[in-house]
Amino acid sequence: MLRSSVLRTIVERLTVAVFVFERSRLVYGNVAASKLAARLRSSYRIEIDVLLRAHLAAAPATSGVTLLTATHGEPFYVHVIPVARRRNTVAVTVRWLGTEIEAFRVRHGLSRRESQVAELVLHGYRNADIATTLGISPATTKKHLTRIFDKVGIDSRSQLIARLA
Repeated sequence: MLRSSVLRTIVERLTVAVFVFERSRLVYGNVAASKLAARLRSSYRIEIDVLLRAHLAAAPATSGVTLLTATHGEPFYVHVIPVARRRNTVAVTVRWLGTEIEAFRVRHGLSRRESQVAELVLHGYRNADIATTLGISPATTKKHLTRIFDKVGIDSRSQLIARLA
């Protein structure tokens, strides 16, 4: 049996954000959780622990995965895992879509610009929106998508999203 100090070290090194709530009070967050909270706070003025508390209050504390979308449109996979029913303790992991974009970029040999285009597709941007956001033409956006599809071995945006998500 692993000791709790070993388990804590493992959880701290995970790249997925892990939060632990006891009676709807946040009692633990790993390094990835702190980074996610800081990013959402600075970029969007969102407090992830408040968002998660509201989710836990609305959903039963049973194991399951939910796709949540923050007010600014960024999607998150939230996985609730009951830990101790008697103390009403749950572990919640949060993974935002595109967290592995860098690994995806390297694995498929995408350029930095192609990975930016892929990430924007993941967030639901249309070609015109991608072009405006990146300061490129819609035709250039389309060329990037064609190259991405070829490199990844897919032929649609939905397949790209499935690979990234």
